[in-house]
Amino acid sequence: MMGSTEKGMQISPYLVFFLVHSMQIGIGVLGYQRQISKNAGYDAWIAVLIACVLSHIILFIIYKIAELGKGDMNDTQSYIFGKYVGGIFNLIFAIYFISIAIAVTRAYIEILQIWLFQDLSVFWFTFSFLILAVYIVNGGIRTVTGMAFFSVVIPFYLFFAFLFAVPYSDYSDFLPILHHSFKDIFKATLQLSIAYLGYETLLYYYPFIQNPKKSKKWAHFGLLFTCIIYIFITFISFGYYSEGQLQHIIWATLSIWKIVKLSFMWRFEYIGIATWFMVILPNICIPLWCASRIMKKTIKTSQRSALFWISAVILFIVPLLETRHQIESFLNFINQAGFIINFIYIPLFFIIVLIVKKVKK
Repeated sequence: MMGSTEKGMQISPYLVFFLVHSMQIGIGVLGYQRQISKNAGYDAWIAVLIACVLSHIILFIIYKIAELGKGDMNDTQSYIFGKYVGGIFNLIFAIYFISIAIAVTRAYIEILQIWLFQDLSVFWFTFSFLILAVYIVNGGIRTVTGMAFFSVVIPFYLFFAFLFAVPYSDYSDFLPILHHSFKDIFKATLQLSIAYLGYETLLYYYPFIQNPKKSKKWAHFGLLFTCIIYIFITFISFGYYSEGQLQHIIWATLSIWKIVKLSFMWRFEYIGIATWFMVILPNICIPLWCASRIMKKTIKTSQRSALFWISAVILFIVPLLETRHQIESFLNFINQAGFIINFIYIPLFFIIVLIVKKVKK
């Protein structure tokens, strides 16, 4: 049972839509086209749909774990594996969430350095960024949720900018369908499945949802909205660029914004990159909240103290990722870890929870 303080911090079920969606739209959507084009080419849109279906299945399993478990994922793992082994698994999740915050922060700084400010200080930008993130997280889950809401609503105008590419696009290359093998499409599906990651944070803020069972449909709507955005950007990107071009463009989404020319604005991509700051802010705040809450419950410290030390670790590690190779390698590592956690560990853990529940009954 949650304490009275936590009951006063609960969020409405419909806001789960924004928490789920805001974690899935971030750095990945700016350059995922290169990865999927290498495997599936113009059949990549099929991979987007398959990845969406698989993600809905995992989200269904996540809700089942939350309903069968004891409190949040932290409590459930301790209940299943015991205090010490469960504590190790909880700390692994904390490290995973901290790593997400590091990866997103460094990837966004790299974009700023390449597109806007070459001499931007990684340390001082990270420091300033963390001050804002810590301020938001200190406000509690409701403040974090509010940030997630605004990160979806305010930057939504950016997606209309993709329509400027339609007059210059050729969609005849999408035919014939299934030009690539199912093996290639499956490889692209694995790449896209990684882009949908982020809903596993629901395992930790689930106890803070009012009438959590009512939030199921909103979580699935959030995931579906993510799918629609990926489908939309995929069709625009593959219509505007050739398959060969996409395999050599790192930030295809940003490159499309370069064609937007308005009478009062010539370099629209600068506006897009600056606005994208709001999009990635929940990608930092939600993992920080999850990681600090895990540390609070695992090592018995205050969440504010845990947040301070986690931020210090992030501030120390982010400047160490200097080259493009180091950043890309770290991002690939996080993607692989996320895939293992979401598509391997969580289904296995669900089976274990069912078995333990049945045995204990």
